[in-house]
This record gives sequence, C-alpha cells and structure tokens, in this order.
Amino acid sequence: MKVTTITKLIIMMSVVVSVMAILSGAGLISNSLSSAIQAVVSMLVMLTILFSNNKFSYSFIFLFLLSLFICLINGAMYMISGTLMITFIYVLHTTVGIDSNKILKWLAIISGVTFGLIVLANLLTGRGANNFEMWRGNGYVFRKSLGFTHPNVAMQLWLAVVLDFCAIKRAKFERVANLAVGILTYIIYTQTQSRTSTYVILLYCLIAFILGNKIYLRVNATVSKLVCLIPIALFVLSLCTLFYQYSPLLNNMLSGRLALYKQFYSMYGIHLLKTPQLESAMFDNGYLQALLAKGMIFTIQLLYILVMMGWKIKKMRIKDILIFTMYVLLGFTETSLQHFELFIPVAILLASSAWQGKDVQVQPELS
Repeated sequence: MKVTTITKLIIMMSVVVSVMAILSGAGLISNSLSSAIQAVVSMLVMLTILFSNNKFSYSFIFLFLLSLFICLINGAMYMISGTLMITFIYVLHTTVGIDSNKILKWLAIISGVTFGLIVLANLLTGRGANNFEMWRGNGYVFRKSLGFTHPNVAMQLWLAVVLDFCAIKRAKFERVANLAVGILTYIIYTQTQSRTSTYVILLYCLIAFILGNKIYLRVNATVSKLVCLIPIALFVLSLCTLFYQYSPLLNNMLSGRLALYKQFYSMYGIHLLKTPQLESAMFDNGYLQALLAKGMIFTIQLLYILVMMGWKIKKMRIKDILIFTMYVLLGFTETSLQHFELFIPVAILLASSAWQGKDVQVQPELS
C-alpha cells in the first residue's frame, strides 16, 4: 500500500475518532455507541494497513494477543483501548514516510470546526446548557458546559483540539499560534471553570511563546529517556496518596479527591483484575482509576504503552516533551489516559519525531 493511501486512511480514522468523541461529549450520541464506532473503525483501518504491507513482528503479535487476553480475563471490552494504543504505535513506527503534518492539519480543522459548531449552537439556541454551581475553596463557582454534558468534558475536548493544533509543525508564526491558543483557552475557562486542562494548555503556551522556533531544538538522549519515565513518576506519586498522610489543605484544593481515593482503597483494595464495584466510580486520577478499578495487569500494560510511546526517539524535541507532558499530566487529575482523541495527536507527533531523529547530528542540541 502506498504511503499516500496510508496517510489518507489514518486521516479518516483520526477524524472519525475525534468527531465521535465530540458528538458523544455533546450528548448527541451515546458513549457506548461512540466507543464502539471508534474501536471498530480504528481497528479495521490499522489492520488493513498492516495486512497490506505484511508488517507483523513477533513482538507485536505477542503484545496484541496479550492485550486481547487482558480484555477477555477481565470480561471488559472497554479495555480494548490498550489494544488500539499498541496497534496504533506499531502502525506509525513501521510505516515511515506518513505525512504526519497533513494528518494533524486535517484533524485540527475538523475537530476544531466540530467543537466550534457545538459551542455556537449553545450560544445561539441554548442547546445543551448543562450549567452547574459548585462549592470550591471558599465560595461557589458557576460553570457552563457550552453545549457539552459537563464543563470538564468541554474543556477536555478543547484540549484534544489544542493537541491537534499544537502538534503541527510550523515554519513561521509559532508564537502567534500559541498566543491565540492561550487566549481562546482562557476565554473558554472563564465559562467552564475547568482547571486542569486549562493549566496544562496555558503552561504549554507560555513556554512555547517564550521559546518560539527554539521549541524544535533537541535535548540529549538522557533527558529524552527520563521524559519517557514521567508516567511512572506520576503513577508512584498517585500511589503515595493511598498510603501516606496528605495535607487537608491539598485535599481541599483537589475538592476532596484524596480522601475519596483512600476510601476506595480501604473498601476494595488492589487486585490483579478489575474491581466491578469501582468501574463506574468517580475518579479524577487516571493512574489510580486504572489500578483500583481495572487492576494491576491492565495498569502495567498502560504504563508500558505510555513509556514506550517516545522511547524510540533518540533525542526529543522540546515540543515533544511539552506535548507528551501535557497528556500524561492531565491523567493525574482526569481519567483521560485512554481517550483515543487525546492519544492520537501525541502518538503521531512522537512517531514523526522518531523518524526525523534518526539523523540528529545536524540538529541543534541542548544539554
């Protein structure tokens, strides 16, 4: 299969995933239908690419079957997310030459327009006006969903659009693009009052604005490997909240989440397989949700995927580090790590960096 055809197939798959996530987030289709469409379309596209080019290695087949086995022994088909993530990373790394920038541009345009239409319909007609009043800190905050089912959902889907847009490589206007993203993000935040996604986006925009085109400089190999281990560090930090005493002030800042996690742990503990009682529990930490609700086996698989996403990059660009860190940091206060609409642009960016980084001796390097 030609590389141009593969690029078109990945564009189609990525757009379907993004649009389904936005429609589901707006309550226009059910979460189960959205997830089923995303999984079926993604798997069909990826297996078509692999079969057409006969790109199967023993290690991939082993990991693929192992991830399916994890789904089966847990009796939980939603865990197919691990299989999709493994397969997508493998497809990207075995089909060098894919036009990653073209994929990201189409993805940014379609997802941005779809998100904008939902917000516009809400502003003009009041459709999907799921507004909330909640106690936070020392007073009440008023939150608007902007046409989505929850303010946090709106902000997380906006983050997906931002990841698509920020992952695009630009020869010019890097500072202008990041300034525009920062301004739009703050405007949306004034309505949703959703903090985590806002903080990670604004932090990225601030650093990227300061650096400008220097964001494409590459760091040394040691730093690159350490960056890949950030998910492990965040997992360990999350785990510490279960076993060590935390500050009441910190718990209050996190809206009582730390106390809730301790309660889940004391009631149900940690198991190899899923804990059915926690499958629908309210988690705001993707690492603990994986461990407590889905089990140790699934958690090990997830951490392996997150670490290996960028492991083949000999020397990461600063942009790779920032966007990867945005994604894994969000998982610390949101159950977002397996959202394919967030995963896709990050995986594409890191894969394209790995292709380009095979000859990095001519690239500027930071110590």
